[in-house]
Amino acid sequence: MNKFWHFPASKGGMINSINNAGLETFRGNALDSLTREICQNSLDAVKDSSQPVVVEFNRFVAEMNRFPEREQLKQVFLQCRETWRGRNKKSEDFIANALQIIDQKQINMLRISDFNTKGLEGAKEGELGSPWSSLVKEAGSSNKGESSGGSFGIGKSAPFLNSNLRTLFYSSLDMTGYSSHIGVANIMSFLKENGQTTLGNGYFTYDENSLAIPELISLDPSFNRAETGTDIYVTAFDPVEEWEQEIIKSVLYNFFITIHNQKLVVKINGFEINDQNIQSLIFDLEDNEENQHLKNYFQLLISEKVLKVPYPEKKYKYGVNFAEGEANLYLINGDDLNRRVLMTRKTGMRIFEQKGISGSILFTGLLMITGSNMNNIFKQMENPAHNEWSPDRYEKDPKLAKKIYADLRKFIRDSVKEYFQEKITDSMDAVGLSDFLPNKSLLDSTGINKTESLNAKIKHFVTKEVKEETKKKKKAKSKGIDITEDLEQQLEGEYGITPTGDEGGNGTGSHSGGGNDGAGTSDPGGMNELDPNTTGDADKQRERKPSSKPIAMSHKYVSIDKNNGKYRFIISSNKALPNGRLAFKVIGEQSDFDLPIVNAATDDGNVIVDKCTANSIYLQSIPAKKSFVVDVEIDYSDYCVMEVELYED
Repeated sequence: MNKFWHFPASKGGMINSINNAGLETFRGNALDSLTREICQNSLDAVKDSSQPVVVEFNRFVAEMNRFPEREQLKQVFLQCRETWRGRNKKSEDFIANALQIIDQKQINMLRISDFNTKGLEGAKEGELGSPWSSLVKEAGSSNKGESSGGSFGIGKSAPFLNSNLRTLFYSSLDMTGYSSHIGVANIMSFLKENGQTTLGNGYFTYDENSLAIPELISLDPSFNRAETGTDIYVTAFDPVEEWEQEIIKSVLYNFFITIHNQKLVVKINGFEINDQNIQSLIFDLEDNEENQHLKNYFQLLISEKVLKVPYPEKKYKYGVNFAEGEANLYLINGDDLNRRVLMTRKTGMRIFEQKGISGSILFTGLLMITGSNMNNIFKQMENPAHNEWSPDRYEKDPKLAKKIYADLRKFIRDSVKEYFQEKITDSMDAVGLSDFLPNKSLLDSTGINKTESLNAKIKHFVTKEVKEETKKKKKAKSKGIDITEDLEQQLEGEYGITPTGDEGGNGTGSHSGGGNDGAGTSDPGGMNELDPNTTGDADKQRERKPSSKPIAMSHKYVSIDKNNGKYRFIISSNKALPNGRLAFKVIGEQSDFDLPIVNAATDDGNVIVDKCTANSIYLQSIPAKKSFVVDVEIDYSDYCVMEVELYED
């Protein structure tokens, strides 16, 4: 059988450079995209749903003389070089690198194999719409069932992004017992010797119709397929990152539900992730913010106190109906939880985290859409990268999709409030009004108010003089506002910090009833302020390295002057902290951003506002389980839902 590289001519059609829309969708996170798309495709092709699908990633080195018709492919790249010389710098760079790789004696490859799957059915005839044709020949096509994870036919581009030759080999044994393989080079158009211009895609085949070769390919000498499934060989696989750890992280992050439910097993160079070890793998991860969220979700999966709330029956126009339980919301509450709900569909792959549900209730949730009708609707709202739902993508009726999505979000919010919001007792204040009234304990016997307040009117400013070279300023990310880290501008009167009869005033403002000239680095309670001109150990002060794990606390807040961005927070920490940091974010449904803090003050003479930088307020002497008020001025003029976390500094 004559095997060769075939690059069909375009005959006046589109000319393609190295840029590819499908590839650009996944650029920037190539290994993560590869892992997500491969595992999802394998789950969609499961043969026996009572057993887990197994996906195996194995890197190996092959002799270049085993590369199918290497010299032919080299000639193709030489023709590409002549075609694109001086016309496209990116294409020229890719071609130069490809020619260097193809002249080497060895080549790195990644074999991706799945088991308990159906294989690439339709390879024998190459029938349009078959799994083989959809994966190998068709662009932007997906013919999966309604319960599948994929819907765009774009995910198949992700493996090409991990090949420095943009060349893959597909090898498969399908349910009928038919074996096949084919190579695909997803490169660029070029001018042939006969004057014809190619489309850009080429196939390692045996006929002009680019059909699959009727046998398995043997590129990895340590592997032979004996059961149904598919092998994908990624050529010139040379990732910069520690690829095994990147793939392990992606599997844990995106498929922990599927693995925990014994639907998926993943092997990476012999290391196996399964339902027996995934718990320890997740809980042993570094304790950063992203991993803490993952731990919250997994804790929910294994919790005995999890609350399951079925989605109610819904009926919409055009015969769009959801039976009760087509989706289920799983909830837990308690300290150190993230106030988010992870959204998933039928395969259990992570899509995105729903935020903005509650700013006061500590909970974690999982929303699993498992019903076919509901899964199909939300699949059509999903973007190609499978990390967002957008109703405008539902072509039949975007307004209907908006209503369906809004109903789902309302169901989540209402469920969280119904089951976890504190119950109202017979005796209560008017919507927490008393929390925002002056603290009588802060009035001394003479009736003088100690409260450090944030009023709408500013009387005047008192400026602390500091030599120019010692000033340290940061710009808030949101709008580029200059914020002086040492709070050069200290405010007098009701807007300033004017404690009575105690040490610890900030700056050089006036004091009443005692107090000294202000706090300093070596004596936070008194006059010993650091002279910026002194030498010695003063320059050895260490920058704060706050803890990455939030401290459990409760809080409420209310807007007191929306137009000027002024809010009042009631804070109560579960733990006493000598130094702490409040970090603020504006939370949205699918994204959030740091909240720029302009100024802050407290009502407690013992709690000191040290400084404000970017989205954080640094405090001293935070008490345990004792409420205090923090008045915050932000650079944001609209009402917003805020998230605040307390860290030990």
